[in-house]
Amino acid sequence: MFYQKLLHELAPDLNPAGVEASMRLQYGTLNHLPREVFAEEAKLAADCERQSPGFLRRTAESFGMADEFTAWEVKA
Repeated sequence: MFYQKLLHELAPDLNPAGVEASMRLQYGTLNHLPREVFAEEAKLAADCERQSPGFLRRTAESFGMADEFTAWEVKA
């Protein structure tokens, strides 16, 4: 959840669970990444979502993060 709070701060218009899941496509673990990488990956996730609506939800679901994704939608 720490990553999702940071991602929500960096990209408040995106579902942070989906952004985290999309980052996990590229990186196995996230704790070694600097903040700048999180910011760049949030931009990349936004581009992917624009090009393929539903990408973030599908990616979160594929990583077993569907409940987290839905929880952020409820908060929004």
